Amino acid sequence: MGSRVLDDFASPWQSDGSGLWSAATGPEAACLGPDGRGMAVTATAGSGGQTPYVQRLFSPAQDLRDSTELRLWLRSSTVSPGLVLEAGTDPAAGVQPWHRRLRVEQPDTWELHRLWLGDMPPALRQAVGLLRLRGRTPTPAFTAAVDDLAAGTPEALRDADAALLARLDALVTGVPAFFDVPPDQSPPYIAISTFAVLALPPQSAGTLIDNETDQGAYVRPQPQQIRLDYRIEAVAAGHPERARITEAITAELAGSARLLVFDEPLALLPLEPGPLATGPYRPPATPLYYRLLAPQETGPRRPYGFGVPLLVTGQPDSLLREVTPG
Repeated sequence: MGSRVLDDFASPWQSDGSGLWSAATGPEAACLGPDGRGMAVTATAGSGGQTPYVQRLFSPAQDLRDSTELRLWLRSSTVSPGLVLEAGTDPAAGVQPWHRRLRVEQPDTWELHRLWLGDMPPALRQAVGLLRLRGRTPTPAFTAAVDDLAAGTPEALRDADAALLARLDALVTGVPAFFDVPPDQSPPYIAISTFAVLALPPQSAGTLIDNETDQGAYVRPQPQQIRLDYRIEAVAAGHPERARITEAITAELAGSARLLVFDEPLALLPLEPGPLATGPYRPPATPLYYRLLAPQETGPRRPYGFGVPLLVTGQPDSLLREVTPG
């Protein structure tokens, strides 16, 4: 199963009763999604033992058993706001049973957070009643934005194919797009195929830390890049219709060259393949070719205690942020 939007932020999350945090929905907090909105959080400095928060209550509860990750984009005005995302079922509970620390590496910069669900208690994972964004301690004053909250299981090829299909299907009114064209499908339609797949080796042999808790962290091997070469063809009864559909495809992909693949914007670039890739000319086809590099996981996450010496550099989930046993 592909990824799905868990919250489109059509309305802001509910604030706690401290009055320290407030949330609003608007375009100023939008990151990647086509809806053009996200959630803005404004925090004033706290004191004492208050840990303010905003939360979303789900009714019905969310079943996440088909997903291995939550993903969200976060932008904060400060690198040390001390933010935690929690999941639970009881809004009255002070601390929820599952959490992740959200590290901010650069101020005023959108950063992707990939939150692994493998250690979430099974009963909670099948019925998440709330998500809560809170401070670990009385927080300093800051502003933040959260957007594109999604759940899913990363599968490089299937995620990329689904994103491209969604981008082109019904791009032209009455013109569907297919990877597997039904035998009885009549023109016009858009036919998509993957004519080459190449696994590229990881750029380094280190491991990445991308999930921090109060007890430690989880690390995973460096991902590898999968190179996907696509053939896209407008199929229609005559040249004028083929030209109209082809022009719509080139305009769409030139207007935004990034493909949103499970919440990650990946570059989809035109490709001029060699004759061995294209094969003999098949009139009246005039195909388009595009290339995409998609990250593919190369191993599972494993726990890593904070007591083990770490060498940590760069941004979470980047090729510069490595964890090496001391």
